Amino acid sequence: MPAIPLLFFKIANLTVGSLALLASISQLSYIFTNFAAFLLAIYGILFSIPIIYLEFKVPQNLHRFASNYFSFLGRGITYILISFLINFGGILKILVVLLTFLLGTVYIILQFLPQVEEPENFRGEGSALTVDSEYDDVI
Repeated sequence: MPAIPLLFFKIANLTVGSLALLASISQLSYIFTNFAAFLLAIYGILFSIPIIYLEFKVPQNLHRFASNYFSFLGRGITYILISFLINFGGILKILVVLLTFLLGTVYIILQFLPQVEEPENFRGEGSALTVDSEYDDVI
């Protein structure tokens, strides 16, 4: 199985993060007609912003508090959650929801494939989060 280039993950994360953020912002217009959709849009924004931000900079100690952004399984579940949060609207938002859901499913599948190496921004401060990592310190 050929290796997946790390640029694929960066483009996929930036695409899904920015499209989910735009869909969430457009969903804020439901404040007077569907208040529940408005509240879900706020959560969609709160989950989408870190996806974009983590592609450029990984804050120290974030992997302790938001470890779901640092594994394929966690990020896949987060993408599926975001797709459920932003599912109000027209055909373009439905396409964004489908893209987000499908990429979340692909990330969950990638978690269980040992041939796929995790991207740089999935690693904590200089070490990988996987169990079989060569960077583990044994005391």
